[in-house]
Amino acid sequence: MAMLLKYRESTSKSSPVTMTKPPPEPSIGIPSTSSAGKLNILRRATSNLHLIVPEPLPPPSANKKNVIGQQKHTVEIRSGGVIAFRVPLYQKMMVGGLSGVIGLTTVFPVDLIKTRLQILSSGSSSTIGISSVCRDVLTKHGVSGFYRGLGPTAVMVAPEKAIKLGVNDYLRDVFCNFDRTKETIPQQVAAGALTGVVQVAVTNPMEIVKIRLQSADSALTPFMAVRELGLRGLYTGSAVTMMRDVPYNIIFFLTYIQLKRALTSPEGEVSRQRILGSGVAAGMVAAFVGTPMDVVKSRIQMRNSPYTNGALDCARRLYAEGGSSIFFRGAVPRMAVQGPLYGIALLLFELQSQYLSSSAASR
Repeated sequence: MAMLLKYRESTSKSSPVTMTKPPPEPSIGIPSTSSAGKLNILRRATSNLHLIVPEPLPPPSANKKNVIGQQKHTVEIRSGGVIAFRVPLYQKMMVGGLSGVIGLTTVFPVDLIKTRLQILSSGSSSTIGISSVCRDVLTKHGVSGFYRGLGPTAVMVAPEKAIKLGVNDYLRDVFCNFDRTKETIPQQVAAGALTGVVQVAVTNPMEIVKIRLQSADSALTPFMAVRELGLRGLYTGSAVTMMRDVPYNIIFFLTYIQLKRALTSPEGEVSRQRILGSGVAAGMVAAFVGTPMDVVKSRIQMRNSPYTNGALDCARRLYAEGGSSIFFRGAVPRMAVQGPLYGIALLLFELQSQYLSSSAASR
């Protein structure tokens, strides 16, 4: 026992127990100072640092609201990007009117020839033709005669095309609840028919004034034509105009929509050339089918018309004059007018709608 005590006493003297300090923390460049000073330095160093949290992607078919002026736009967004855009009605009509005026200006001389062919008497059928009409216009009015009535007609065509293109596009949106992927053919037919009804109610006065200007050999201004017709006369032939325009719109829009859809790639892309071609083809088909009623309408609405007992009486008298072929007089010029006119108008309408969509979606 005594030996054990001596061992412990000797070891305590030779190797005393010492407390070791922990290793110093690595320096971060902060000078030695008080705790409060260190805290202020850290705050200044991190004052310009911001935590960036990425926004989550919107779920499929989510809607994003954009505002241009006071009009709200709805953009449908999917993983591939913006796929649908609700252009407001007033913008659709503005685009439609501008597109129609440009298209009309391009083909107006052909439209004048068409009208002249349809109102000529059948008594000189052997000499009636495009070349004879052109010679007659050149002889009486010169080259400018082919643009006779262009200014007033362009002013009158703007609202007509605004209704035809703008209202139809809007009605298609309404009928399919703004989801064109679920649009059906009956909805397209209904939109075309209703567009025709609205169009006739608004544009029949413009139609009859245009025909009076194009068919007159003597000087005639739009104001003179309106004064001759009177308020009631501005709606002369409105029934036959509706009989022409309702089927025309159904055939035209249905053909255009189906052709464009058939030419659209699986990715949803369609070239400008295909849009133009679809519009030209649709306009020509609808123009050919609607030519008989257009002939009857032109005869009823022309200046000093002898056909005052309605469309049926006019059709009977025309058949007695020239047989069934008379109802297709002017069909080729009419197709040559309507095809390019609506091809150009629809192309411009599509491009301007896309521009409005992309412009609003980027805001």
